[in-house]
Order: sequence, then structure tokens, then C-alpha cells
Amino acid sequence: MNIEDTLFVETESSLIKKHKQLLWENRNEFIMIDLGRDIPIFKWFISNKSTWESYAVMNKTEWLLNQIAAAHKQFPKDLVKDMLTDAAKRMRNISKGGMISNAGYEFIIDKAIELKDVTDVLPNTTIRYLKNPYFVWDKGDFENRKEIYRTHLNGVINRGISEINYELIRTILIDYDLNQKKMTKTILKGATKLSLSTIKNYLKNYPELNEIYQSIKDNSGTAKQRKQKEYNTNKKRIA
Repeated sequence: MNIEDTLFVETESSLIKKHKQLLWENRNEFIMIDLGRDIPIFKWFISNKSTWESYAVMNKTEWLLNQIAAAHKQFPKDLVKDMLTDAAKRMRNISKGGMISNAGYEFIIDKAIELKDVTDVLPNTTIRYLKNPYFVWDKGDFENRKEIYRTHLNGVINRGISEINYELIRTILIDYDLNQKKMTKTILKGATKLSLSTIKNYLKNYPELNEIYQSIKDNSGTAKQRKQKEYNTNKKRIA
């Protein structure tokens, strides 16, 4: 195993490169793609609202530029240099005291590129939904693309959660031992770890799920509960 294999970490850029054909072929349809699971990645972000105090500027600048370079070691050096130059400009905008000159930034960038293959870098977040950088925007939507991305992401996440909860409730019901206590919404709540209101909403919104629930409820119960049910049924018939 070589050094690059041991230190390789995914980034949004590497995932875009890996899935380039899929993203490009679906540029007219998919605003983002579902990677199927949470992928550990290294992601850097510099907020314009942040401020780096003068005493910390040098250490933070060197460390972050080294991390960015190491995370993109598989990319061409000129592309990595462009990334670092852009990042350095953002760092300079939030750094107090003018601690690093233009030549200083250039030196740090070149050094980071030189050491990128031997610098340790670890994932610091995960990503599941990857934006499609090739997506063809309508002219009127381009300026609002950040808000559209956010709305779309929230939608797919909510749909994903709905599918997970649905399958969880369905599995618990199907696997329920009919010789246990009579199935109730409260028992279902405890087994799924979902809230009672969530259970009620799913049974209300998914008729097929409610049908399974009612069937399990009608046919489950301890021996004592079954006898009580039989007694109550016979009592009603006599009455």
C-alpha cells in the first residue's frame, strides 16, 4: 500500500469527479444525486462572518491550506493551487493584522502542495446528497439556486425519513409475536422508538399500514387477554 492510498480522503470534488458521467448525463433532470449512504468526506468552509485574531493567523492559515491540499492530492497541481489561492484570499479577508504578505501566502501554498502526499487529513463530516454542478438552470432560477438547493435537499431528506419510518413500523408489526400482549399504538411506539403522534400519523396516512396494524391488534394477546376477549364477545351475543 502506498502513501497516497493510506492518506486518501473523499471530498465533494472527488465525488463529483467519481460520478461525473452520471451527473453530466442527468444535467437536465437531477439537481443532486443520492449517494445511497452517508459518505465520510473532508470539507472546508470559511465564513465571512468569522475573524482570525493576529496571534492565530499564521497557524490557522498554514494548517488549513495543508489540509485542503492533502485532501485533494489526487488532483492536478495547478487545480490544487487554484483551490488554495482562492482559500487563501478568503482567509486573508478575515485575518487581523496583515500578518502574512502576498509572498508569504504564495510560499505557504507552494509548501502545502509539496507536502500534500505526506500530510495526514481525516474526514470531518459526511455527505449523502451530492449537488450536480452540471445541472442546467432555467434563467429565472439561477440567481435563487442556493435556496432551491436547500428546498430540494429538505424535501429528499424528509422523503427518506418517511420511507425509513414506514419500513420500521411495518417490520415491527409483521414480526410481532401474537402471543404477546395485545398490540396497541403505545406498544408500537415503544418498539419503534417513535413518538405516539408519529405512529398515529403514519397509521392515518398509510391505509395499508393501518390494515396490518388492525390485523395484528385483532389477533394478538396473552392467553388471559384472549379469554377476556372471548368472554366479552359472547356476552355481547347473549345481550
